[in-house]
Amino acid sequence: MKFGVFSNGFRPHTTAQQTYDEDIHEIVLADELGFEVAFISEHHGEPPYINKVDTIPTPELMMCKAAALTKRIKMGAGVKLIHLHHPLDVAIQAAVTDHLVGDNRFIFGFGSGFPRPLMCEERGLTYDDRHARLRESLDFILKAWDTDEPFDWAGRYWHGKGVIALPKPLVRPHMPIATATESPDTVKFAGEQGFTLISAFLEGADFLRKKGDIYAAAARAAGHANPRRNITASRIVWVADSRAQAIEDMRDAVAYEVSVQEQRGFLKMLKQVFDLDVPNDRTAIEALVESGFYMVGEPDDVAAQVQDFWETSGGFGTFLTVCGKDWATREKRERSMRRFAEEVAPQLAHLDPVDLESESGAAA
Repeated sequence: MKFGVFSNGFRPHTTAQQTYDEDIHEIVLADELGFEVAFISEHHGEPPYINKVDTIPTPELMMCKAAALTKRIKMGAGVKLIHLHHPLDVAIQAAVTDHLVGDNRFIFGFGSGFPRPLMCEERGLTYDDRHARLRESLDFILKAWDTDEPFDWAGRYWHGKGVIALPKPLVRPHMPIATATESPDTVKFAGEQGFTLISAFLEGADFLRKKGDIYAAAARAAGHANPRRNITASRIVWVADSRAQAIEDMRDAVAYEVSVQEQRGFLKMLKQVFDLDVPNDRTAIEALVESGFYMVGEPDDVAAQVQDFWETSGGFGTFLTVCGKDWATREKRERSMRRFAEEVAPQLAHLDPVDLESESGAAA
């Protein structure tokens, strides 16, 4: 198993600059600790965030700064909402980021994002067509990267004449690609193409197993070996001296985030999709820990929780711990990340999803 971080930025409003500096500080620490990859959320402004939460709508800019402060960690958006932007501009921005990050460290992460119409409506786009528009966007982007001659595009959603996308990606035809999606068709497509499949930290193990089965079957049919190694899962993790201490460290920040998320309809979504009741008060942390979406406690306990999740979900190749939150203090956040890297990760590094597939009789 490999390890990384999911910078899922959600810090109480100060200034965006202070928030970005803290996010980058954690990515730099992850690099120093040997984490392989950092996926950075693309969060756009919404009414509940005004004067309450700082957001990063263009994570590629953060990657470019972080790249100058790190040595080896790979970075990608988690995820770029490509159905919101003209695909020519997305293709150009990604290629420029690829060159600025350098050393083959940039991953093009794409997806449709949280199911809320606002971002589409702000741009005069249809919400119900977002998945179809996304697929056409991706086709356009791939052609822009792979084609040296100018081309015309007359699609259902996007149009262009004499299209020229420069620069081209650092490595042709393109950089590694990842996606986070709930659409079975897109999951299958990702498997066929060999894209990395990213799982959000609030997806249950059974949910991930079903999605992973679709992905792995499509990948094997397309000739990709060991496909579950290309699945990336995530969870909120807090390593402390005890579970009780971890819960108290996180309590206030979790209550604040839940109070804002409730205004977005996020708690209703958790109930509808995962049958999870999260109270909008200071006891929210207990519900999230009990559900297994938050894995907290002393190192051996956290390692056991991650391994159980890995086994129940059918296995994955990379595990992301969530950061970008104002839990406790910076010092305690650093201590949790360091203890995970030094005391938890070594207990899990031997895990290989190919072993689970072999045990179940599936083709590796």
